Amino acid sequence: MTTEITEILDRLHACEAGLEVHRGYLKAMEYALRVSILTHQDPGTLLDTWTKLLPSIASTHADDGGPLFVAAFQQSLTVLTEQIGLDRDAL
Repeated sequence: MTTEITEILDRLHACEAGLEVHRGYLKAMEYALRVSILTHQDPGTLLDTWTKLLPSIASTHADDGGPLFVAAFQQSLTVLTEQIGLDRDAL
């Protein structure tokens, strides 16, 4: 292999490692959010506040990245909204 290919592969492996670290971090945060939602003292207020903020959150970050970022961001907001809404419906 040439030096250029080796350098590219090293960079690729570093990117993969960084992504794996961030994935672990986000997964832990996901569980922390679930616990926060499930144990919130006022689920109705949580849902109402989330519903009011959601359009602003979505529009603020709509152009922060490429199509993969936008798709993942929208999916995450949808899942959070469902979980917050399900928590309220369970009461």
